[in-house]
Amino acid sequence: MTGYRAGGTQQGAVVDVDPIGAMLNPSTPVMTTHMLLAAYMATGLGVAAVYALGMLRGRRDTYHRRGLALGLVVGLSLAPVQVVVGDWAARHVADTQPVKLAALEGQWETEARARLRIGGIPIPSREETRFAIQIPGGLSWLAYGDPNAVVEGLKDVPPEDRPNTVLVHLSFQVMVAIGFGLLALGAWTLVARVRRRRLPDGRWFLHAVVAAGPAAFLAIEAGWIVTEVGRQPWVVQDLMRTAETVTTRPGVSWHLVGTILVYALLGTACSWLLLRLARRPREPVGARGAPDAERPVASVTR
Repeated sequence: MTGYRAGGTQQGAVVDVDPIGAMLNPSTPVMTTHMLLAAYMATGLGVAAVYALGMLRGRRDTYHRRGLALGLVVGLSLAPVQVVVGDWAARHVADTQPVKLAALEGQWETEARARLRIGGIPIPSREETRFAIQIPGGLSWLAYGDPNAVVEGLKDVPPEDRPNTVLVHLSFQVMVAIGFGLLALGAWTLVARVRRRRLPDGRWFLHAVVAAGPAAFLAIEAGWIVTEVGRQPWVVQDLMRTAETVTTRPGVSWHLVGTILVYALLGTACSWLLLRLARRPREPVGARGAPDAERPVASVTR
C-alpha cells in the first residue's frame, strides 16, 4: 500500500497519510494510460460518426470526407495500442486484485491452467459460469505469462467479500468485445486504404462507423463499472469497506443535485452549440476573406 502506514497507538490505525503518494500509486501509470487512450479513441470515433452520418444522408463533399478521415485516424490508430495497454492492466490487476480478476473472468475455482472464458453468464447461486467459450490455460497465460500458473477463484473468498460477479463479468465482456470490434474496424479501414488508396465509403462501412461512435463511449462506461464495482466491497483494499466511508454530513444530497445540474447544463450547452455548428451552412470557397485571385470572375457581357 502507498499513501499511508498502518500503526500508531491503536492497532490498525492509519498514520503518515500522504494523499499525493496515494494518487501516484503503482496503478497510476497503467490506469491513467488506459483511460487517456480510451478518451481519445471515443472522441475521435464520435467525430467520425457525425461525418459518417452526414455522408449516409448524401453529403459526400470534401469537407465530410476529411472530417471522417480525421476522426478515424485519431480513433482507430489507438485501437491496437489500447489492446496492449489493456493486457498490461489485466496483469496488474492479477498481481494486486486477484478477486477482481476472478470476477472479471467468472473464475470460481482456484486452479492451475485456468481457462479463459469468452462470453458466458456467472451463476452465483451455483458458483459456476455457464455458456462460455473456454480456452484451457488461457487465463493463466494472460494473467501471469505462464499457462500453468495458479489463478485464485471466487470460492476461496467469503461471499460478503466478493463483488457483483454477474455485473462485473458482463461489463468486462462488453468492453473487450467493443475493443476488438474497433480493432476490426481499424483493420478494415487500413486494408481498404492500402488497396484502393482512399477510405471506404460504402453504406456498410459508414453504418459501422456510426455505430462505433456510441459504442466507444459505452466501452468507457463498461470499463468504469469493471473498475469500481470490481473492487467492492473495499474502498481501500482489505482495509476499509465502502460502507464504512459513507458520510453522515448533512446537506450532501444538495451537493449531489447541484453537481448533476451543472453537468446537465454543460452537456445541454455543448450539444446545442455542436448542433448549431452542424446546421450552419458552409460558405463557398472565396465567398469571404479570400484573395481576389481566388474568387470566381464574373463574365462581362457587352
